[in-house]
Amino acid sequence: MTRAAEKNHCTHSVITDNTGDCVDASGEFGTYLWSRLPLILLFAGGYLVYQLMAATRLTDAFVAWALRRSHGRASVIILYVIGVAAVLSSFIPNAITVLALLPVLKRLDADFARQGVGGMTTVLMCSAIYGSAIGGMGSMIGSPANAVLLGALDLFEVSGRERITFFNWFLWSVPLVVMLVAAAWGVAVGLGLPAAARTVTVRMDCVGEECQTTSRQRYGGALFWLYMGFWVLESVARETVPGLAAVAPVAGLVFTVLFVYLLFVRHAPPSQAGRGPLLRPRDLVSSVPRRGLTFILALAALYGAVRWLGWDERLVAEAGRLPLGDIAPELLFLLLVMAVIFLTEALSNTAVVAAFFAIAHYAATRHGMDPLTLMVGVSVASTCAFMTPIATPTNALAFGEMRGASLWTMLGLGAVLNVLCGVLIAGWLGWVLPRLY
Repeated sequence: MTRAAEKNHCTHSVITDNTGDCVDASGEFGTYLWSRLPLILLFAGGYLVYQLMAATRLTDAFVAWALRRSHGRASVIILYVIGVAAVLSSFIPNAITVLALLPVLKRLDADFARQGVGGMTTVLMCSAIYGSAIGGMGSMIGSPANAVLLGALDLFEVSGRERITFFNWFLWSVPLVVMLVAAAWGVAVGLGLPAAARTVTVRMDCVGEECQTTSRQRYGGALFWLYMGFWVLESVARETVPGLAAVAPVAGLVFTVLFVYLLFVRHAPPSQAGRGPLLRPRDLVSSVPRRGLTFILALAALYGAVRWLGWDERLVAEAGRLPLGDIAPELLFLLLVMAVIFLTEALSNTAVVAAFFAIAHYAATRHGMDPLTLMVGVSVASTCAFMTPIATPTNALAFGEMRGASLWTMLGLGAVLNVLCGVLIAGWLGWVLPRLY
């Protein structure tokens, strides 16, 4: 039988590879899903971690604990707000982080106003926005853009993608988060803090359960560290122990079953509602951030329309015509990061990254650069929306709740921070990622 005849005999579940041979497509897809099972379980477990933190109010206790250590000094309060928001949003949705901070921010704003200090509303609001946006890049599960990034790396078959793990993500993300938190603090305090606030302190009294952690919160914290410890150890072991990658899906599945048992079956320390497991099945949907879910569904519809109209392909085609022949790789990386940052101020970051992953891959190939570095840069830059209330649901939520916030101050501070973050992201990632991956 000729090669052409063989190809014509391939069934609907079979594809032909580049040699013309018949290949079982369902088998290849199943193998791919099995190899990526640890990653899928990691993101699924991240959602369960968010639910356990909501059920135990660990976020509230952490916010109160951190802010009490500022001793009421305005500049230190701003640093703690940014830092706490960054830590929390590395593991839970940005909107939930801001929701946890808003009552404290309103109380602080009122306390400063009672002492004759005006203008704190905007800087407090911006601090929460800055920290929650920066934290999205802090861990692999910190932002939906990270999940889209990993899918895009697989789609384009980018070399080095298999070396990205839950642990080594922290090797470059934590220093970057620290640098961006410092930049955000410098902008907020140096340009946004009212002069009168620099000599005033406010009382940071705790209220109710904020004063001390409960046994249920300690149990939830132990489960959080169990989750973190397993995936860090799994990442390290997979890189250092030969052959472990083959059994990583089984290990991840076993751990996830154990984690689900500890959350939904094993009795946790009693709460005011009585004894029982930490979570119940209804908790999986009862505390879903509905505003965020609605926005995500709207983004999905927008992305579908963009794909159907072919705008993404046109954007990539137009990008391919840009005169980038003589541009230095470092400058290209910086311009790409800046374009993503400022576009996300007005457009959906999901739509922006969906288009710019293809542009980054094309630009890297054309200029002899590593596509992985540019595509990670696009993902990280897409979380840096600091200027406008419409950039993200988190920004809109904070701006709407903090009445009296100045739009012009938000725009000015955000523009400065956008530029600083763009330079830091391009410089740091351009240096560190080629050494890691």
